[in-house]
Amino acid sequence: MSIIRVPTIKSDDSGFETILKIFDEVTNDPIDYFLFDFKHCSKLSHNGIVILGGLSRFIAHQRITSSDLIRKKIPYIGCKFLVESMSSVVSINLIRNNFLSYFSPDNLTDESYPEGEYIGYREHDITLDDGALAQHLESEWLSDDKLKLSEKLKQAIVSRIIEIFMNAYGHGISNQKNSKLKIYSCGEYDKKNKKLHISVLDFGAGIVKTVQKCTKIDDEIAAMYWALQQGNSTNTDSSSLVLARGLGFELLRQFVAVNKGELRIYSNTIKACTDNNGEYKISKTTQNFPGTFVSITINCDGNNYCFSSEKIPSETFY
Repeated sequence: MSIIRVPTIKSDDSGFETILKIFDEVTNDPIDYFLFDFKHCSKLSHNGIVILGGLSRFIAHQRITSSDLIRKKIPYIGCKFLVESMSSVVSINLIRNNFLSYFSPDNLTDESYPEGEYIGYREHDITLDDGALAQHLESEWLSDDKLKLSEKLKQAIVSRIIEIFMNAYGHGISNQKNSKLKIYSCGEYDKKNKKLHISVLDFGAGIVKTVQKCTKIDDEIAAMYWALQQGNSTNTDSSSLVLARGLGFELLRQFVAVNKGELRIYSNTIKACTDNNGEYKISKTTQNFPGTFVSITINCDGNNYCFSSEKIPSETFY
């Protein structure tokens, strides 16, 4: 049995690095029973929530033999979130964003959200219901009370976010040996700082490995750079549509550049994060991430955003 002590995880550089280190620690030894202790965690943001949710499923679906169990001297594999070790702030947050309903249903209160309309933790089945996902993104995540977008721009952003999910289905879980794993996401609206976050996680082959397999690019940083260029596509998903992967990320990058938001992509041994000017900084990571982790942050600053072609006398980005 291993005890994983979860520290405070915020939506900043330190928070992302810390949760990815925990991810690496667990996935390097998944045949075990893990207890997640939150005594030293005062805040668990969207990035920490989605990683912990995905990790719990990853652990549970590892293929092991009885000899492995005997060798490790553990009765079974899996994990448990020690709700009793959580502060009231953390536990209430995990209830309200529906995380605990997936893992600790006995700890729910009347404050829990039903299935459907909420910003929070979700597990997406193998068959992508893009209509339901689009409705959730439009009415809940990008609702008018949070962000002022023209209808045309909102639809464009929603379609690009859906494309991230399509990437996960095409490049990720459709190629998994263990098809029981899903796609995991978590949305979060920070009312105090007026920031909107969403993170999407899958345990597929990863962007870098997929590009290297479909092209002649050997360098990992170059492979990630290629994937982020407008129009480039490996076109390996199950959809009949020819989706331009780079175009999806490029429009989101342009938007967060003007909005002063942030786009982060972690895949295999590479991370790509936008800087203060909205340009990508691509580098190698100290851990190998077996899949793809995408996180978007948007500032809800009260400005009106639209395409420049719409000629609305307000702030534009494209």
